[in-house]
Amino acid sequence: MSNSSSQQITFTKMSGAGNDFILVDGAANPIARPGELARTLCPRRTSVGGDGLITVEPSQRSDAHVRVRFYNPDGQETETCGNGTRCAARFAVIEGLAPAEMLIETAAGDIEASVSGTTVSLRYRPEPSLSLDLQVGGAQSTRRAHLVWLGVPHLVVPVERLPDGPIEATCRPLRQAPELGAAGANVNLVEVVDPHRIRIRTFERGVEGETLACGSGSLSSAVALSAAGRLKSPVTVETRSGDLLIVRFRRRNDGGFHGLELEGPARIIYRGDLAGSDFAETAGSHATAAR
Repeated sequence: MSNSSSQQITFTKMSGAGNDFILVDGAANPIARPGELARTLCPRRTSVGGDGLITVEPSQRSDAHVRVRFYNPDGQETETCGNGTRCAARFAVIEGLAPAEMLIETAAGDIEASVSGTTVSLRYRPEPSLSLDLQVGGAQSTRRAHLVWLGVPHLVVPVERLPDGPIEATCRPLRQAPELGAAGANVNLVEVVDPHRIRIRTFERGVEGETLACGSGSLSSAVALSAAGRLKSPVTVETRSGDLLIVRFRRRNDGGFHGLELEGPARIIYRGDLAGSDFAETAGSHATAAR
């Protein structure tokens, strides 16, 4: 089945601490061009709206329960997404695709998930890599920052106090800073409240704007600032949405991090059906029915 005028797709809209996603059972609703569908469905006001499209389907591996794929609003597939994975885990339980304790296969590595009501906890098998105290942004707006790779790159920028207004003017040049290479990175402005609490605002690539939360950004910020001597596990993360995320981690004798955990809410917003005759036409496609 392809994205044709005859196809109808059932979806679930979910929020992971403010990150909102469109989730689809990829086995029940095969999608030939998921990147194109993400570009169609993610625009706000003219379509369903969301920070990304996520497909969930049974894993072909005997040791994993589901395989999850993530597509940004610009149509590009990304390797992983923290809050998206938490939403995918709860979606998998609701749809009968996996038990409450599951192993999730992603392009960035395996992630264990535990679902209890609306609370979803992840335990990452991949370990992060860090580059501390970089000078990023060019001569006109150089910032000291830390670069963390946890499936996707995150630039962690410590600030004395989070700004109240828009962050795009600050973050967009950093997101595309030449020091980060052609792909750039997500940008996290982080205020340390105390050794176990931070406030964060994130500018996400692919979205090309601020999101209300970022799970992988929260993990990256916690480990980077722990490596810099400012945080200790566990870390409570105050997101832009007002929801709280909890990050836990362990450090080895060599200073490396492992056993990263991310916990927070994953809630259903609504379910709906997409009529192919509408969504196949333009990026202004819309859900024809919500139930």
